[in-house]
Amino acid sequence: MRLSALPASLLVVAAVNAAAADTQLTIYSGDFDAVAASQPGPGMPGFALVHETHEFALESGANTLTLSGLPAGIDASGVRFTAQGAARVTGQRFDFALADQAELLRRALGQRVTVEQAVGSERQSYTGTLIAAGDGLTLALDDGRVRVLADYTGFELAQLPDGLYARPTLRWNVQAAQSGRARFALDYPTGGLSWRAEYVARLSGAGEDCRMDFSGAAQVANRSGAAFAQAAVTLVAGQPNVQRSVQPQMMMAKSSMEASDGGIAPQPSGEYHAYPLPGHVDLPDSSVQRVPLLAEAGDVACVRRYESQPPWGDYRPPRPLIEPEYGPAGEQPVMAMLEFGNRKQDGLGVPLPAGRLRAFVRERGGNDAFLGEAMLEHTASGRDVRVPLGQAFDLSAERTRENFELEPDRHGLFETIQLTVRNAKSEAATVRVLEPLPRWHAWEVTESSVPWRKTNAQTIAFDVAVPAGGEATVRYRVRYRWPESITP
Repeated sequence: MRLSALPASLLVVAAVNAAAADTQLTIYSGDFDAVAASQPGPGMPGFALVHETHEFALESGANTLTLSGLPAGIDASGVRFTAQGAARVTGQRFDFALADQAELLRRALGQRVTVEQAVGSERQSYTGTLIAAGDGLTLALDDGRVRVLADYTGFELAQLPDGLYARPTLRWNVQAAQSGRARFALDYPTGGLSWRAEYVARLSGAGEDCRMDFSGAAQVANRSGAAFAQAAVTLVAGQPNVQRSVQPQMMMAKSSMEASDGGIAPQPSGEYHAYPLPGHVDLPDSSVQRVPLLAEAGDVACVRRYESQPPWGDYRPPRPLIEPEYGPAGEQPVMAMLEFGNRKQDGLGVPLPAGRLRAFVRERGGNDAFLGEAMLEHTASGRDVRVPLGQAFDLSAERTRENFELEPDRHGLFETIQLTVRNAKSEAATVRVLEPLPRWHAWEVTESSVPWRKTNAQTIAFDVAVPAGGEATVRYRVRYRWPESITP
């Protein structure tokens, strides 16, 4: 079944006597991946505020102004159309875009339609008034007969049904005291636009001797169903609450890239940070643009370390856990970590919007080797950054429960854990092993073969020095106690 091509003049509704619009876009971060993979439509992810200025030629008295080419994700309830002169806006109507072929047929009931049907190797056409549309089409023919077509190959309408448009369309009733050109401001929220930061860290040195060159750009995704040409764009790092009632449909998006250099000074924007882009930006529909965000910061202090911990969750039990086999045992990965402070004395000290951080290390010969990537949360100035970059190939750890003893009064227990860290590298390495103590919130370490420190209420850490091509072992004993009023 196919929809016959309609004349182009019936598929496009242009703004009547309107001059080109000046566009300002304020695009909020968040939902970037969902936007890039979404199909344009009402309720789609992403959030942006659009401000445009339009100029129309008005006649004295009543006027009807029409504007199409709007984003498919527009929130019609948030549209504001304001006259910048003596003209007066008296009414507004929003017409949704044509949803699908079924909607077109429903809206065409009572109109003349020509339907094609395949008969053998030939095609036969019937013209009449469409009186029913469902699994097939029912036509009232000119000679009084009724033709039911259960199967058809295509249909043709002389024109689009009234109030049905190929693109979302806004209509306004405007009263003008005299004829002439008038300017109007159009403001509306829309989905289908989002951005995220893309950071690159080029590292040198190891351990606490690490230094890095740090730069940031922004990826701006437009899947709104509309293109924005020569727009003044402001990126806002923040996600205000937005109420949506329609879930987006998903599909893959096309992508295009434009590289830029330089940096943008962030500005306060309510509870968020705003980054006005210099000049004007073209944002074609179904595109991803790369624009500058932060100037490169060189020789930033950082720390590279190795870290391992068992795959515990954040569960905190309401009662002591006395099952002997509770908790993981066996092999666990050793992760390569990157840490740095977002402070001026460390070479940064600027608000870092959420985004992806990709890390490289400089090798002998000047080449950069990829270490890994991680997602960075919104990070205010003065905060620390700590991200995992990937699993170390030549390092591993193993956790073994050596002993478990429930005390005779059943109000305490002892547990002995052994941790073995192995190093296949040609140089020594230090691995920080994190050990959660989740059986109960009252605990004490009674023995330990390696110095430990408390990192939070339920976690201790060991810095384990492991020789090249060798292994090192940590053994500790912990005691949990709870009052008589608590029954495990």
